[in-house]
Amino acid sequence: MLTYRNPKFHLLFIVFILTLTGLLFSYSAGSLQAMRLGRSDSYFLMKQILSSVAGFICMFAAYKIPLEFYRKNIVILFFFTLTLLVIVFFQREANGAHRWIMLPVFSFQPSELAKFTVVVYLAHYLDKKYEKMADFSRGFLPATIMVGALAALVMLEPDFGTTILISSVAFTILIIGGAKGRHIVGILGFLLPLFIASLFLGYRRGRLMMFLDPWADRLGSGYQLVQSLSAVGSGGVYGKGIGNSTQKLFFLPEAHTDFVYAIISEETGILGAMGVVLAITLFFRIAIKAALNQTDRYKKLVLIGVSCMLFYQSIINIGVVLGLLPTKGITLPFVSYGGSALMIALFFVGIILRGIEESR
Repeated sequence: MLTYRNPKFHLLFIVFILTLTGLLFSYSAGSLQAMRLGRSDSYFLMKQILSSVAGFICMFAAYKIPLEFYRKNIVILFFFTLTLLVIVFFQREANGAHRWIMLPVFSFQPSELAKFTVVVYLAHYLDKKYEKMADFSRGFLPATIMVGALAALVMLEPDFGTTILISSVAFTILIIGGAKGRHIVGILGFLLPLFIASLFLGYRRGRLMMFLDPWADRLGSGYQLVQSLSAVGSGGVYGKGIGNSTQKLFFLPEAHTDFVYAIISEETGILGAMGVVLAITLFFRIAIKAALNQTDRYKKLVLIGVSCMLFYQSIINIGVVLGLLPTKGITLPFVSYGGSALMIALFFVGIILRGIEESR
């Protein structure tokens, strides 16, 4: 029975509040953008409501499916994800990237599925090969190669932000799952120079320079960050009131998607912005506690993986909005407008709920 003392109740309550916040600001921040596109002012709101319904269905399905199901089908899941990540390069380019598979009814980002696949694969591998993890060639290396294949395809889309997110969660699972510190340091020593070099290639160099000094080109490459900081700073303690943002009046690009936290800060002030941070932090605390209650290594790593995926993603998004991190194109879980991102986030919640149920 679901009571107010049950951690599942706490988790669902937080997710419900965050999702409602997302719906509210899909309308508040997106209505003018919708009208500029020749749509109804509630266009983005209605699409997000449909995505929310689909997402809660995904959450319920995940709650009903035993966690063992995914490891039994990990080979199918891995190669299905790999195939989708290849297919995406034959799809129409959008905003200079191949990230979407366009279907008649909706579009889907395979990189969202890749987040889950990496978590399940590593959890299964580290449980099965735990005794071999001290051996670099027979334990650690095969896991990093398989995960690296998925991450490389995401990187080539290009989707640098999601690549960083997947890699960060992968290293977290590897460390907790028993990988040796010297192996982690070794692979980081190999990857970090490549990562640093990539920051100075193509569009990423412009983003890095903009991050370091957005006011140097405040009407060009630094425009979005300057407008974001203006929105956050102008909200004060209590905000301007719901619907009263000025930055959403075509000043701040992506106001209803990647930068919705800036609009939340402007309209609800520090109190509202900190409320979102508090909700996300409490969600992570409950999810990690559920993971640590697991006695099965595989289940523990799955729950840690999906929990960290949502939490790290939140940190990256808020960090970008506040100018603490370079622009990544990462959404705020449950809150930003975006169908596939919302559905996979709610699916992750179902995984956590299932983990709580199986630990009882």
